[in-house]
Amino acid sequence: MSSVKRSYTKKYSFLLLVTVSILIIQINSQVVCSEDELIRELQEDLDDNGQLDCLRWSKNPLEAEETSLQREMRIAAEWNSDCSFEADSERQNNWIQKLKTNYNLSKGLVDVNGEPVEKDFEDQADMCEIVRALIANGKFPSIGESLKNIDDSFLDEFNCPGINGNTEICAVTGGSFANKKLWVIMLDGQSMRIRDQPRWTRIK
Repeated sequence: MSSVKRSYTKKYSFLLLVTVSILIIQINSQVVCSEDELIRELQEDLDDNGQLDCLRWSKNPLEAEETSLQREMRIAAEWNSDCSFEADSERQNNWIQKLKTNYNLSKGLVDVNGEPVEKDFEDQADMCEIVRALIANGKFPSIGESLKNIDDSFLDEFNCPGINGNTEICAVTGGSFANKKLWVIMLDGQSMRIRDQPRWTRIK
């Protein structure tokens, strides 16, 4: 890499960090869904049964049908971190529409089996539903579009805005965790990216 490119990269990284920091300060953020947190939740969900159930509370089967290890994995798979929020999807230009438009999702949101759905599920974490939709819409070509026995290698291709080594932010709110209207999911500008896609045109 030339010295000019290195200089540009450093300046770009610094500006991105400052921008994200200002965003957090301006909205007086109380809760942040970080990339590390999101990846951990996704991994725990996949470890349970190879699928993205995205459930905040899993169904408790009869004791005889579940071993102690299966129970531990099922409970670990429940979405209970700062990335388990439910955002407002009723307003105009909501996060679902942004997701479909910005990432060119022909199927849109899908259920656990990959069947298209019109609305998100109230009992499922929105961030998980987003990742599930990205997989089902073929945005991770290396693992295909199937939502059965999902290969967790796609996690290495997933990035949220920020600088490596610092907090990379996938979503943020300036209010309480439960306030749906204040959650901002990074789907515009320097948004969540898969192998540096989508790319955004710089306006001069």
